[in-house]
Amino acid sequence: MSEVTTAETATERALKRQREAGAPLPEEEVERVTDMILAGAAEAGSVEEYVLEYVKELDVRPSRPGMKSAFWSHGIPHPDLPPDQVLSNQYIAEIWSEDENAIEKGAARYLEGTPGGQLLDKLHLWRREVQEVLLLDEASGNALARKAWAALSEQYAKSVDGEAIAFTATMAPWSVAYETEMPQLRKVTGPENIQFAYDLPEDVLKVLPPETQQLLSDGAIRSHLHFFAPDADNPPNQKYWAAGYLDLDHLRSLPSAEAQRAAVLEVCARVAQLDGRDVAAEQFTEEVLSLRTEQEATFPGVEEQQPAAALTEQTAQTSPALKLQQAPQAQEQTQGPEQAEPAEAPVSGFHGVNWMPGVAVEARQVVVPAGHSGPVEPAQTLPTPAKAHSTGIGE
Repeated sequence: MSEVTTAETATERALKRQREAGAPLPEEEVERVTDMILAGAAEAGSVEEYVLEYVKELDVRPSRPGMKSAFWSHGIPHPDLPPDQVLSNQYIAEIWSEDENAIEKGAARYLEGTPGGQLLDKLHLWRREVQEVLLLDEASGNALARKAWAALSEQYAKSVDGEAIAFTATMAPWSVAYETEMPQLRKVTGPENIQFAYDLPEDVLKVLPPETQQLLSDGAIRSHLHFFAPDADNPPNQKYWAAGYLDLDHLRSLPSAEAQRAAVLEVCARVAQLDGRDVAAEQFTEEVLSLRTEQEATFPGVEEQQPAAALTEQTAQTSPALKLQQAPQAQEQTQGPEQAEPAEAPVSGFHGVNWMPGVAVEARQVVVPAGHSGPVEPAQTLPTPAKAHSTGIGE
């Protein structure tokens, strides 16, 4: 079988799963799940209280030690789909897990395939027909579904004891992948064990020297970063949004690869501080200080710090967790309805093996709710940083 045929088979299998999952629910299935939820809600006090208590009891632990764990966010275009639809990375992750397990039984897993993920999926919380019976409007129903899947995703990430494979190119700061899963993964399995299935978009890497491109492409570094500027006039409520933002225009303006490395590692240090990974924060900080000392000697008078996180002599003498100036704490704020999305990226392989060889498509990122089986939202162009807020109903 040729490489191209193999690649087409993987994506076509994923597309078939997505279409099957998007089929209308039988009336008896809607009745079954809503009767269950309403009965539970009568005892728990509300639909939300019941659902979240239900999630706490679900089992998402690996079936054997050291399993590879798939994570996903957004989706990619497919030639058999209209331009306003994408193939959700949920189903790509599912097919990848099956292929890994066909080679070695029990080698890999994905959230929706765990016992707990299967049970939560059977509540069909994203389905409008279920939400209507529960007397939830679309916004409230989607908010409940997101909250339930985010809670299960956090449990899933906490259970990882092996390698994590992220099926996404760049992460939106409002997504479950970035805000909930990555912080847990960095703590429980370590950034060095986080890999990405897709290359970074060319728009991210353009103009940057090879050393900086290599640094940004490292999974351990990528797990800390995003590229959406927080809006000071409409501050996001996500904990990591401000801390994890890397200004690419500022990065490109720096005079050397060493100065760019310092700017990237400074973001990593801020995120490590929020994680509570003080040793990692100290290590990042020490390298940043060393690099900037060298740069000051080489390029005297050149401003190298990102405006929101400048190092000073005073902060450098404080405790390791405070050596870098903290990014402004995000304030609670109701986000507007606008859905933004990360930039495009080519589909590629990982671990030195192209799992989907011959697929010449762009991994265009769109917002796809975790556990969502229905149609996905149309892809949009990358917004200006000031408009990069979202209600965040999906990954």
